[in-house]
Amino acid sequence: MGGPSGTFITVEESHRLLAYEDLATGGSFIVFNNSRSIFQIVKNFTDFFAHESCGFCTPCRVGTSLLQKQLDKIVLGHGSAGDVVELERIAGLLRQYSHCGLGQTAANPVLTTLERYPELYQQQLKKISYEPGFDLDAALQVARQMAGRNDAAAHLQQVEE
Repeated sequence: MGGPSGTFITVEESHRLLAYEDLATGGSFIVFNNSRSIFQIVKNFTDFFAHESCGFCTPCRVGTSLLQKQLDKIVLGHGSAGDVVELERIAGLLRQYSHCGLGQTAANPVLTTLERYPELYQQQLKKISYEPGFDLDAALQVARQMAGRNDAAAHLQQVEE
């Protein structure tokens, strides 16, 4: 509601009122169906705000660019949970410290989708798995051959019982 600087709402919120007291729109709203990617929409809006920043105040000039880069990192699947926290932090600073309405509302697409669709952001995060730096069994293979033992505890005992 309210275009790029407005509020994203879900289907479950369709009962809300288009009014200043609930969903102020400034006379505009955009409806998207489920064939559109939320991330592509948010990215388009974020790119728009970064491009339209006049550069007068640092929070907007730098903040919109940082917001854009942080969102890109997450959307491309290179982000971690810490990157989502940083995205929220940048958005909060942008909203709080920008001089004009453009900067104060530039983070709305990110903040309102983070609030309403957190699971989508979580799905975009890179999957971190632990892989050991070396293979212990392979490293001990020569020692097991020399000791004539191939059991799992061969490397733990020096004298066979």
